[in-house]
This record gives sequence, C-alpha cells and structure tokens, in this order.
Amino acid sequence: MNIRQLKISVVVIIAAAFVASSCAPKLTISEFRQGAIDSKTASHQLPQYVIDKKKAKLAVLPPGDSTQFRTACGLGQSAHENFTQTLAKIGTVEVVERSQLDAFMQEMKFQAGVTSEVDANKFMQIAKGVDFVFVGAVSSAGVNASYTEGGQRKNVFTGQMYYANPTCTESGKVLVNYRLITFPSGSVQQVFQLDGQKTNLPRNVSSSYDCRVQNACGLLQEAVYRAVDDVKESLAEAFPVYGYISKTMTHNSNKKSRIAFLSIGKADGVEAGSTVDIIEFVPEKDPVKGTTSLVPRVIAECAVTETELFPDRSICVIPEESADFVFVKHAVRTKSKTGVFRGMQKIYRKVM
Repeated sequence: MNIRQLKISVVVIIAAAFVASSCAPKLTISEFRQGAIDSKTASHQLPQYVIDKKKAKLAVLPPGDSTQFRTACGLGQSAHENFTQTLAKIGTVEVVERSQLDAFMQEMKFQAGVTSEVDANKFMQIAKGVDFVFVGAVSSAGVNASYTEGGQRKNVFTGQMYYANPTCTESGKVLVNYRLITFPSGSVQQVFQLDGQKTNLPRNVSSSYDCRVQNACGLLQEAVYRAVDDVKESLAEAFPVYGYISKTMTHNSNKKSRIAFLSIGKADGVEAGSTVDIIEFVPEKDPVKGTTSLVPRVIAECAVTETELFPDRSICVIPEESADFVFVKHAVRTKSKTGVFRGMQKIYRKVM
C-alpha cells in the first residue's frame, strides 16, 4: 500500500464516522401527546422580526482584482459569481438579483474587472431596501510548479526499493477578502478571508525543464471555487434565520422525552439532522444610554428530525436535560451544519 492509498483509507474510515454521527434521530409522532408542561409558554416577548422570520436582503458587489491574472483569468468575476450563488443557496438571506445589481452598477458607471473596489457609500445612495452589502477584492493569486527528481525510493510498508519517475506538481493559490457592510450606517460588521488552493496530482516528466504550469487559469479558477466553498458555514452563521416553537408534545411513557414544532423548515435552510438553537430573549439595559433592548440567550439546542410537514415547518427533539424549561413561544435560530459529504470533502482536501 502506497502513501496515497493510505490517505484514501483514512478518508473512508473518517467518512464512516461522519455517517454514524450525522444521522437524524427517528421519530414516531403517535407516541407523543400534549401534557401539562406543553400548555406552558415562554415568559418573554418575541421581537417582531422573529415572528415575521425576516430575512436580510444583501447585495454582493463585484470584487476588484489587482493581480497579474486579472485580464487573462477573470478571477474577480469568478469570485463574484461563486460567492453570490453560495449565499443564495444557504437559504437564510435574500440576495439582490443580477439584473437589479447590473442596473445599480450601470448607474454607478462601474466596469466589472477593474482593480479598485466598488464605493460602498456611493452604492448605498442608490440601492434601496438593502440591509447589507459585500465589498471585496482579489488580494493575491499565484501558481507554482514543483519538480521532484526521479530515483530509488523505499516502500515504507514493505521495505522494498523501487524506482520513481521524476514528477511535476502544479498548484494555484488565491486570496479574496470581503467586508460585510451594514446599511444604512456603513459600518463594517464582519470580514471574510477566502483562502483557496488547488494542487494537481503529480505528473511524470522527463526533466525539470518540462515542469511548467500548463493551465494557470484553470488552477486559479478551482482555487477560487474552493475558497468560496470553504467559507459556506461562516456565511450561514452570519445570517441565521429566527423562528419560534409553536407547539410541544411529551412522550407517552417518558416525561423527559419531548419534541417541539418549529416555524422554520426546508425553505429556511433547515434539514433533517440540522441543529437549531433554542433562544430566550432577556431585557438588557445599556448603562450609558439608559435604553433597554431584548438580547437573545441560548438556553438549549435541539436536533431536527422531520422537515416534510411544510416548507416552513419542522420538528426537533428537545434534549432530556432541557425538557423542563423549553416551552411554546421560545425562539429558535438556525445554525450551520457540516453534513456527511461536506465533511468527507473537507477531509479529502486536507489529506490529498
């Protein structure tokens, strides 16, 4: 067994662990009924945005690109398209449509692919109803070809010697920085650093002279895709969807076994196996301003087991240790989820 085969075996073993840990709990609704505790409601007042399940509306502006590959590879355009599509797929935000964004860009006389970033302040004067805007730039991009001389090698498992041909390994690396700006204040809420790398499998060559990067743009385009894909969980965490518990039920034979019916579902990015936060809003007073606001506090987590009721409904299992203090009208909040294949993909990228 060579090193590459060993790495693949490691991927398979860890993937099996992901499968075992990622299965949603099974549920039989007929085994539950509404008991005395299920008539209780949370004592807090739900904010209106929780009741309305308001999704943030955001725009992704084309990133600037000052790298040497700007004209040949179009990395800024690639980053923009991949980043926008990823945001749209997480299901927790409303992304400004391309046609509307193009109209904004024309009004600003902006040309895609220029080296500088879009002026967010100018954009805010034009765009209406937008809550957030992403402004960014392709900060760096580079490719490399690494030559490995041929010669005798020792198999680490058998101890036998063998001859290895000279090889060439090509790689590309891209760094894209995005700032999340809040409307209408213009303040930076969060910074996302997208660091992606693509390394091809070694190919046989006759000499170091033949070790050259054959497709720089292809390597860099794939690096951009990976950079955006790796930040997917962080984006989901930055834009959670709030809902609430509309009903609870208790198991017929176990009072600690309870389930909650949620006002969020597949349409909000929730799927069987997802974990959601159960939230209680507590008043918090600002000692300087003298104002009081409702602050979300996580009191428990629950695992979603059923999402087939309606697009905006789901059922989750309340942990037994939290069964005595989770009630109707408690808020819930989505969390990012690394699924089985997602976990396998990340492991594969690290070991291959």
